[in-house]
Amino acid sequence: MSKLSVSLKPWLYAFITLIIWSGFVVVSRLGGQSVLTPYDVVALRVGTSAVILLPWWLPQLMVPHRRRWIFWQGLVLSVIAGFAYPLVVYTGFVFAPASHGAVLTSGMLPFFTSILALVMLGERPGRQRLLGLFLILVGVGTLLLGSKSVDIPSGKHVLLGDVILLSASFLWALFTVLLRYWRVPAFDVTLAVAGLAALVYLPVYVLFLPRHLGQAPWPSILLQAFYQGVLVVCVAMWTYARATELLGTVRMVILMSMVPLIGTLLALVLLAEHPGWRVLLGASLTGLGALTGSLAARNVLKSSHIQAIKPD
Repeated sequence: MSKLSVSLKPWLYAFITLIIWSGFVVVSRLGGQSVLTPYDVVALRVGTSAVILLPWWLPQLMVPHRRRWIFWQGLVLSVIAGFAYPLVVYTGFVFAPASHGAVLTSGMLPFFTSILALVMLGERPGRQRLLGLFLILVGVGTLLLGSKSVDIPSGKHVLLGDVILLSASFLWALFTVLLRYWRVPAFDVTLAVAGLAALVYLPVYVLFLPRHLGQAPWPSILLQAFYQGVLVVCVAMWTYARATELLGTVRMVILMSMVPLIGTLLALVLLAEHPGWRVLLGASLTGLGALTGSLAARNVLKSSHIQAIKPD
């Protein structure tokens, strides 16, 4: 019984990560529909994670020889992953439904990552990965074609939100490739992002950015702070790293390729969204493309100790 429990632990870590990353699009969509501004949600995410991880990131920041990252590199990574990516994501969810976010942010990540890896790392995709990228493009194209004439109740075009969410996916792909290019350990860069993002973003937020925290109900504030700051940044990051260590990078990336489909289904159940056949087909094709590309990347992934770390 003990051996069985030990063998199931890696899969439990992977399952927790998958559910949190899939639920991220739902919670972010709720934030986009609330009185909270995207700046508020980013502040809750950055502030909560920085407080929780303070005992780890503060010593690294204060004592240079304890860092395993160069300061300017940590600053660049913190700008991209700490507040630029979530700010773009939350803005996209003001316009687009959660099902679109699941497909566009997670599903397009292998595509953008492959392009940037080709340019920055010289990695050339093989035929199978090219097939996966083609399926991703077809899936996303199917979704976008269904977005052109769709409006959400506020009258704002969903297609605008889709474009914004695509930009967010590109930002996270850039973050991922920079991690591999600079070879910064995953946990250390998490601490750098949490600390530097809080030090840079929160003063700007307090002094210059529009804030609606005082108008938002406490349940909405607590939901965003807990899910975005605690679950996404702290819990999912750790379970992702632990599952990758125990299962291997290839298996973990393959499992994470199911985020677009699961995120779409969660939006259907929890938000009562009715995505239509185009979105469901797009999510399925995108997930299949991500899975195909992940299987083709076996040799590359085995040689990399940092790969596609996601929030979310």
